[in-house]
Amino acid sequence: MIEFVLFATLLVVASLVFVLIPLWRARISSADRRREANITIYHQRYAEIEREVSAGRMTRRDAEYEKDELGARLLADIDETPSLTGAPTRAGRPWFTSLLMIALLVVGTTGTYWYLGDPAAFENADMPDIATMVRELEQRVEAAPDDLQARAMLARAQEATGDYAGAAENYRALNAAMPEPQAPIIAAEAEATLQASDDLQGRTQQLFAQLLELDPASREALWYLGLAAAERGDDPQAVEYWTRLLDQDLPSDFADMVRNRRNELTGRKPELGGAD
Repeated sequence: MIEFVLFATLLVVASLVFVLIPLWRARISSADRRREANITIYHQRYAEIEREVSAGRMTRRDAEYEKDELGARLLADIDETPSLTGAPTRAGRPWFTSLLMIALLVVGTTGTYWYLGDPAAFENADMPDIATMVRELEQRVEAAPDDLQARAMLARAQEATGDYAGAAENYRALNAAMPEPQAPIIAAEAEATLQASDDLQGRTQQLFAQLLELDPASREALWYLGLAAAERGDDPQAVEYWTRLLDQDLPSDFADMVRNRRNELTGRKPELGGAD
């Protein structure tokens, strides 16, 4: 919520800047703008005369005559136009207009949020407490061990809080309660078990092998089973898993990593990408 308030404040400030700056900016009069335009035209025509002389389309005498007439016209225009040397015309200090714009913007945005938004979200008492939610789910599962929905929610909440051991235990209970193996739950238990134990062998390896039986194209299973085989020193098995993985349409960075790991086992030099 703090991030939202800061972002909203920045938007309000930016809006005020865009609205108020034009009110306080100095404004050049139309006479000054006409005088600037005349001077610009004079310089442009002067340069054109010089180019015509250089190209041989005008004699130097005619060019000097043209310049004299051009300068005379410019002086006449300057005499008829207010001088630029004076201070530029400024708008009066728009204090009332500025304060009115600030009030309208602040009150308008605050009122709109209060009407359309959720002011109660600013109260910390109503903010979700993950620790409390986990405790409530634990009590719910303890009271009803067969409540699979509550157990699944508890496992996900435990993963979110870093309790991978607890998550793995609940995913294992979910897998045991399934009438038929479910690949997503097996994958979830395998990931949680790996995070909790940091061990690719044993239960983790068994779960990924089971997942591969259910889904022969599982990227997670092929990758981790390859790592487990390489860890055991079974390089041919690891190469086989990773070759099957590389047969799929993988993101380029992941494919490069798998290819280089496989090439390390086959004795080929690691590659930066592209060819197998």
